[in-house]
Amino acid sequence: MADANRSHRGAPVTSSARVDPVELSREQILAEIGDPPDLTVVRGLGNCGDQLILEGMRALLADRIYREVELTEMCAARGHTVLLSGGGAFCRPFHEVMPRALSVAALRFERVIVLPSSFDPSEDVVRGVLARTRATVFAREAESYRRIAPLCDARLAHDCAFFFDFTRWRGRGSGTLNAFRTDREARASWNLPVDNDDISATAPTLQQWLETIAAHELVRTDRAHVMIAAALLGKQVEFAASSYHKLEAIAEFALSDHPVRPLAPPTHRPRLARAPRTRASGEPAPRVSAVILSRDRPDLALRAIDSVASSSVASEIIVVDNNSAPSAADRLAVACEQRGTLFRRSERNLGCAGGRMLALQDARTEFVLFLDDDAELAPGALELLLNELDEHPEAVGVTATVMMGDGTIHHSGGWIETADGVVEFPLIGAGESDPDQLAPTGPAGWVAGTAALIRRASLDEFPIDSGMQAYYEDNEWCYRVAASSGGSFRRSREAQAVHHFTRKHGPGLDFTSRSLAVELLHAHAAFYERHGLLLGVGLFELTPELRDPAGDRDLAAARLLMELLLAKGADWTFMEWMNGGLSGLLSGRRELVAAEQRERELTEQLDRLTAQVDRHEATIAEQQRLLEVLHQRHLTLERVENGGWFALRRRLQPVARLLAPLRRRVGG
Repeated sequence: MADANRSHRGAPVTSSARVDPVELSREQILAEIGDPPDLTVVRGLGNCGDQLILEGMRALLADRIYREVELTEMCAARGHTVLLSGGGAFCRPFHEVMPRALSVAALRFERVIVLPSSFDPSEDVVRGVLARTRATVFAREAESYRRIAPLCDARLAHDCAFFFDFTRWRGRGSGTLNAFRTDREARASWNLPVDNDDISATAPTLQQWLETIAAHELVRTDRAHVMIAAALLGKQVEFAASSYHKLEAIAEFALSDHPVRPLAPPTHRPRLARAPRTRASGEPAPRVSAVILSRDRPDLALRAIDSVASSSVASEIIVVDNNSAPSAADRLAVACEQRGTLFRRSERNLGCAGGRMLALQDARTEFVLFLDDDAELAPGALELLLNELDEHPEAVGVTATVMMGDGTIHHSGGWIETADGVVEFPLIGAGESDPDQLAPTGPAGWVAGTAALIRRASLDEFPIDSGMQAYYEDNEWCYRVAASSGGSFRRSREAQAVHHFTRKHGPGLDFTSRSLAVELLHAHAAFYERHGLLLGVGLFELTPELRDPAGDRDLAAARLLMELLLAKGADWTFMEWMNGGLSGLLSGRRELVAAEQRERELTEQLDRLTAQVDRHEATIAEQQRLLEVLHQRHLTLERVENGGWFALRRRLQPVARLLAPLRRRVGG
């Protein structure tokens, strides 16, 4: 607890009198906030535990004047000082939001303060943003503080949940509540109790969440705020570790005076494998180096490894762990050691491009097989791929026909097409169900890195571009090889692989979706910078605003977007995208088409009105002609009436009436 007794500038505090650590944390945070001309609080995303943080933060700031905004609103907000709500979103499982929020906050406010949180800087995105930030960053436990202190202006204080008033919920309670998490942060090795209730995800309100905890005597959990709330409500608490150090560190730093104990002692990390198996005497030298990258998917990676090992082709397997979580990396390392497979661990996520370049340092064979960790070679596939390159020495590489898990074809190679400054990579056979109906084995324009055999010499001549770290490195490499050397690629219909593919990113308007999308767009910008061409793969799906209602693409706007990304970077582009600052650019063609449509509609409406006016004018002319005829007839009648014969007729009418009976008798 010594770290708790520090001033807000990190200097030790004299301890002549016992100081309440929660009150000390309150003073330190408020002192750091100071008295700014304006204060903005950014509410975080999350569950009932995050709602508890928010209520504790409101209690902390009860005497301050401030405004609250949602995370998405921050992109358009401005001011002097901003507070980012604390929590656990600077960790490996949930790092998509808060690191980006920290970067954007620095673009919108003069001062940024991150309220007490836990941090796992082994995650590249977290470490990178902390190393760049000028913000004051509060850790809520000593382990996070130790890890981030070399990176940023770090402070140590209690989680804001400690400022919440739990008085009305305190009571004895009875029975046991098992409240273990069921999301991405849960430890894979933990078996859930049959009566488990992940109340942070299931409770509809904070009050019901608190009432559930209050109703029990013993609470068992791996959620930090269930542990904190239960301890402060006087419950017996047993906690299990989550996917990183958070719970153990909070318990040690802030709950040592409460009845909180771990469920099981921490497990020891096994030794990492570093060397491949020794080749037996008389065994042929390998012709193929199979490169498999993995990040947090050890089970899938082992299936990929075994699919290569079962081949009759003499090969070596090189596995690169791209900064997985320690537990996942250890499982994969032990399994590689058991199989005699070379294992290399990177403490940084190098991306697909960087990871494959790292693996190539150990590849000394004539051919290199790139195999995704979520793909498996079918029996005999590697033999067929190798035979294809042996029979076609002019070919640079060959791809397997890749099947999806549902039996449909993902691709059997593809072509490269360039038109209007856009490079497209259409896939051969995509979506079809029967590989036998594909064209026979033969040429292809490019080979995807899912399951492709490449000549090692071509990788030396054309190194993989590490600037394509996020994605599309295989598209860029194939385009460069084809454009520079005229190198040919081939596809094998018979050599097959299964790809257990799950979509990683998709279009969306929310904070997380656009944060992920802008990273992929940055890879598009890297391609554009190198080649002066738009990479059509995924570009107009990530930014549907670049299409008009008819589906036509606004290529000029797409190029301007690439220029903005290169000039301003991903954080600025994301911020402007979220606050509508790119609407004129991204929606320009859509608005133009809409204006043209409105113009057409108005023209058609004017034509209809003109036709109606013409019909009315014709009707009026006809009525005027008829009126003239009637007027002439009227004048004629007047002349008749005023003439002598008409006057004589009036005098003879009485005589005609007298003669009428005589006419009837004569006629009878």
